[in-house]
Amino acid sequence: MGDTVLAGLPRLVRVRDEVRMRGIAALGIGAATVGWWMLAWLLGEGVQGLRFVLATAGIGVPTLIVTMLVSGRRVRAADPLRVPPGIAVYETIAAARERRTRLAGVVMFGVIILMVFDRFSHGAGEMAGLVAGLFVPIGAVDTLESRKWVALEREHHDTRLYVLVPAHAFMARFGPQEIYERPRSEAEIAHVGFTGLED
Repeated sequence: MGDTVLAGLPRLVRVRDEVRMRGIAALGIGAATVGWWMLAWLLGEGVQGLRFVLATAGIGVPTLIVTMLVSGRRVRAADPLRVPPGIAVYETIAAARERRTRLAGVVMFGVIILMVFDRFSHGAGEMAGLVAGLFVPIGAVDTLESRKWVALEREHHDTRLYVLVPAHAFMARFGPQEIYERPRSEAEIAHVGFTGLED
C-alpha cells in the first residue's frame, strides 16, 4: 500500500537535469532527422534540398523565438525560490530513467510515423525539414538553459533546484512554473559556510 501511495504522488525533479536531458534528446532527434534526409538525398530518393531548407526555416525560426522567450520566463520563475510541498517525493534515478525512456519511445515513434508518411506520400523532404526545424531549436535553447540553472544553483550556495512533475507525466511542462529549493541539513550548511538567511 505504501509504494502505491508514493507512486501516485507528484515528483520533485532537479531542473538542471530535466532541461539538459530534454535538450540533448531534442538535438538527437533533430540530428537523426537531418541524417535521414541526407541519406535519402545521397540515395537519390527524390528529396529536394530547397524544400528541406524552406521547411526547416519556416518552422525553425518561429520555434527558436518562442522557445527563447519561454526559456527566459522559466528561469525568471526561480525568483523567489519555494519550499518543496509536503505531498511530493524526490524522483529516484531509476524512476527518472524509466520516465525518460517512455518519453523517448513515444516521441521517436511519432517521428518515425511522420517519416513513413512522408515517404509513402512521395514528399520531397518537407516533413524531415519540419521535424528538424522543430526539435533543433528546442534542443539548443534547452541545452543553453541548463547552464543557467547550474549558475543559479551556485549563486544560492550550491543548493539544488527542483520542479514538480505530475506522477504519471512524461516530463515537466515547458511553461514557467514554481521552482523549489531543497531544504538543507546542518551538515550541508556547514559544508558551504552558510550561516543563516540573508536580510
